[in-house]
Amino acid sequence: MNYKVVYFTRTGTSKRVAEKIANKLSCGAIQITDNMNWKGIFGFLKGGMYASKNKNVDIKINGNLDGADEFIVVTPLWAGGVVPAIKTFLKTISLGKIHLVVTSKGSNIKDPSGFKSVSSIVKSKKNEEDIINNLVNNLL
Repeated sequence: MNYKVVYFTRTGTSKRVAEKIANKLSCGAIQITDNMNWKGIFGFLKGGMYASKNKNVDIKINGNLDGADEFIVVTPLWAGGVVPAIKTFLKTISLGKIHLVVTSKGSNIKDPSGFKSVSSIVKSKKNEEDIINNLVNNLL
C-alpha cells in the first residue's frame, strides 16, 4: 500500500505530527497551504468563522500526490471540524481513502463519518505518541 501524508498547519503542531507519521511510513509529508493569513488572535477568530461557515479557500498542494493508494490527512480542529484548506482538499479525493488525524487542545471532531479511519490527538490527553504508533501499526 502506498501512502501520502498531507497536512495543514497554523501553529506547527499538525506539521510535527505529519512528519512523525511520514517518517514511520517512509514517505514524505506534503503541506497544503492557502491564501489566507491565520496568524494571531484575529487569524484564530477568522479561522473559526471560516470553518463553521464552510467557507472555501484556494489551496496549493506543495508536493506530488501521484501514486498514493490512501492518504493520511493531518489537520487542526477548528470550530469542531477540519480547517478550510483541508475541506477544499477533501473535495478532490474519496473520503474512503482518507485516514484523518485531527490535532486539538481538548476537543474531538464533530462529524467523523465517511473516513477510512479517524484519530484524535488531544493535547490535554497527552496521547500524541500513542495515537501515532497505533495508526502506523494499523497501516503496516
